[in-house]
Amino acid sequence: MTVYRRSNQRRVMSVDKEMEYQFHQFDNPENSSVHGEPNTQPTHGGLNRKKILGLYGILVLLLLILLMVTGIKFSNLNQEITEVRLHLEKIISAGGTPQQGAYLKKLPPVRGTCKDGWSSFERSCYLLSTTAATWSKAEEQCRAHGGHLLVLNNVEELDYISRIVELRTHYWIGLVEREHEGHWSWVDGTDFKSTPTFWDKGQPDNWDYRENGEDCGQLHPSEYRRRKLWNDADCSLSYQYICESRA
Repeated sequence: MTVYRRSNQRRVMSVDKEMEYQFHQFDNPENSSVHGEPNTQPTHGGLNRKKILGLYGILVLLLLILLMVTGIKFSNLNQEITEVRLHLEKIISAGGTPQQGAYLKKLPPVRGTCKDGWSSFERSCYLLSTTAATWSKAEEQCRAHGGHLLVLNNVEELDYISRIVELRTHYWIGLVEREHEGHWSWVDGTDFKSTPTFWDKGQPDNWDYRENGEDCGQLHPSEYRRRKLWNDADCSLSYQYICESRA
């Protein structure tokens, strides 16, 4: 009987231990699932880490894109600043004169030390005729006044003349083609190659339809007040003219 009781006690203890082990296995989600199989689903902590890493990657990508766009805009801005600086340097090196085609402000003629009816600029006096004449007659009239037809030595002088003349009027100037075609000269002997040229577009063209050709220079009329440009015309035509003399 004693042996039988001890055997039954061992069986009961073994069953209790087995039930306790099974209970712990079922109660631990990391070791088993409802069906008694290993739990393969990720924990909440693993999901959160993956989300954080994903958001971090997106932020890094957006930051790189922002840096690229900012770098491109800065490069374009730097290029525009450089172009503006170079443009200003050109204006300054040209003495601050307006660019060709720029609008000019009309100036009232100032007599200064010049004769009555003449206007003064730097060391010269200028007379705008109110009557028309051929080129040779115009030069004769200027000589009679102690001067000659206008000789343009620089852009500042041309811009001054452009500010005081009538807009829609042709004016003879002291530019003539004498000996050979294309050989232009100034009436006062100034070397033509030493002065800047301001021919209008397509000029001089020495228009073939003119019997006498086009061997004399004039200022072209314009609709707006801007720098006057040159044209070659038939010397036998009558236009108004501009005389120049020393102040």
